[in-house]
Amino acid sequence: MPKDVYHYVGHRKRLRERFRSAGRKGLADYELLELLLTYALPRKDIKPMAKQIIAKYGSLANILDLDMDELELNPGIGEYAAPLIRLVKECMVAYLEPAEANMPVLNTPQKLYDYIKVEIGNTRKECFMVVCLDAGLHLLRADILTTGTTDHAHVYPREVIRYALSNNASGLILVHNHPSGTMKPSSDDIKLTERLKEIASPLGISIHDHLIVTRQGVFSIRESRCIY
Repeated sequence: MPKDVYHYVGHRKRLRERFRSAGRKGLADYELLELLLTYALPRKDIKPMAKQIIAKYGSLANILDLDMDELELNPGIGEYAAPLIRLVKECMVAYLEPAEANMPVLNTPQKLYDYIKVEIGNTRKECFMVVCLDAGLHLLRADILTTGTTDHAHVYPREVIRYALSNNASGLILVHNHPSGTMKPSSDDIKLTERLKEIASPLGISIHDHLIVTRQGVFSIRESRCIY
C-alpha cells in the first residue's frame, strides 16, 4: 500500500475508534464531518476538505442545514456525499417528529418545538409549515406548504384550509421561521393568523397557535396573547 494511502486509512481507523469510545464529544466538528464523508468518499484524504467546509460555514450544524444544491457547489462533495449529509439531517427530523401514538402534541409542546427547530429553524429562506391535529390533539401530519425568500413566504389561506380538510384535521398549528433570527411576530404574521382563524372556525377547524421558530428558540403567538 502506498505511504500516502496508508496515512489516511490509518487516520480514518483512529477517527472511528475515537468516535466509538467517546461519541461526538470526542471529535471536533471538522472531524465529525470528515468521518461522515469517509463513507461516501472512500479513496480520498478528506481532512483538508472537511476543515475548509467547516471554516466556510462556521459549524457542522450550519452544514447540515444546507440544501442539496448548495452542498454540491462545494468542491469534492459531489453527487455522492451531498445526499449522505442531507440524509443525516432528515434522520434527525424523523427522530424528533412527534408520533401519533405519543401524548397529545399540545400536552408535550417541547417535543413539537424540538422537531420544528430542526426542520426549519435555521433554513436560509422563510418557510411556512402547517401541523394538522385530530380532535384529541394528536399529530396527523406536518408539512412545509411554501418556501419563500430570506424575509418573506407568501401564504394563501385557501391552500392552508385545503390542506387541513384533505387531512381531516380538527385543529392546526401554524409555523414559520424567521431567517433573520428575530422571534417577534410581524404585523403581517398577526393578520395572517387572524384571517385563518376567521376562515377555519366556521369549518370546525381550530387554529391552536402560530409559532415563530429560529435556531435559538420558538415564539408562541398564543402564549404571548397577541391574539388569543
